[in-house]
Amino acid sequence: MLGDLQKIVSRTEQHDADDFIRAAGLLLSSQFLYADRPVHRDGYFLIASNLDYFRNLFAAIGWTLVYQPDEAFLGVIPQGEERVLKLKLDESLLMLCLRQQYEQKLENFEVESGKAYTSTNELLRLFASLTGKDIPNETRLKEILSLFTRHGLIERGKLDETDPKNIPLKINPTIRQVVVEDYIGQLEALCDIDLSDARDSDGEESDASEEQADATPVVEAAAPESEPESDSESTEQADETTVRNEEDPS
Repeated sequence: MLGDLQKIVSRTEQHDADDFIRAAGLLLSSQFLYADRPVHRDGYFLIASNLDYFRNLFAAIGWTLVYQPDEAFLGVIPQGEERVLKLKLDESLLMLCLRQQYEQKLENFEVESGKAYTSTNELLRLFASLTGKDIPNETRLKEILSLFTRHGLIERGKLDETDPKNIPLKINPTIRQVVVEDYIGQLEALCDIDLSDARDSDGEESDASEEQADATPVVEAAAPESEPESDSESTEQADETTVRNEEDPS
C-alpha cells in the first residue's frame, strides 16, 4: 500500500502522503464523512478522487468503503467479527425509530439534500407510540444522541431558547446504511407488540433499503444491564435485533 501511495502522490502536486494519511484517519474516527461539513470537506473530496486506493486500503483491514455521491457522503463499514456492536435496548429502539422517521419523511417528500429534519420531542413521541415503553430521561437521551452523533447518523441543531429541551435533529442518510431493512419487524421483536399499522405499505419500505442490505454489516442489540431478570423475554428478543454499525471509534 505504501508503494501505491507513493505512485499516487508522485502524480499530483496538490496533496502529499500526509494528506492521505489524515483523510484515512478522519474516516476511521468518524465512520462517515459529508461533503457539506467543513471539517469533513477536504478528506471527503480527497477520498472521492482516489476511490480505488482507499477501497484497497480499507479492504486490506477488512472494511468496506461506501460511496454515495448523490447524497454527498462516504463511509467505512467493518466486516467479519468487527462488525458486531452490542447496543443497549433503548439505543436500539431509538435507532430503529430514527429509521422509521427517515422513511416516513422520505415518502412525504420532506427530505432535503438527503437529510430528514426532526426533533427530540417528535422522536420521543414516536418512540412512546411504537414501543409502548417509557421514554429515556433527559440525561440518558443526551448520551444516546452523543453516540449516534459520533457515528455520523444524526446532527444536532441549535437549541431554541423558548424550548431548550427540544433538540433539533438532522437524520443523515447513513441511517439506511446501519439499520437493516426490516426495522419495523425488529421493533415488533423487541417490544412484542403489533406494529403492522405503522407500515405505510408492504412492499415500499423493504424495497427502499433492500439494495443496501447485502453490503452492510450486522450489529446485535443487547438489552440494558438494568433490565430486571423477569423481563427475560425482552432480553432474548433484544439479542436478536440487527442494526448495522461499527465499534465505537472513540
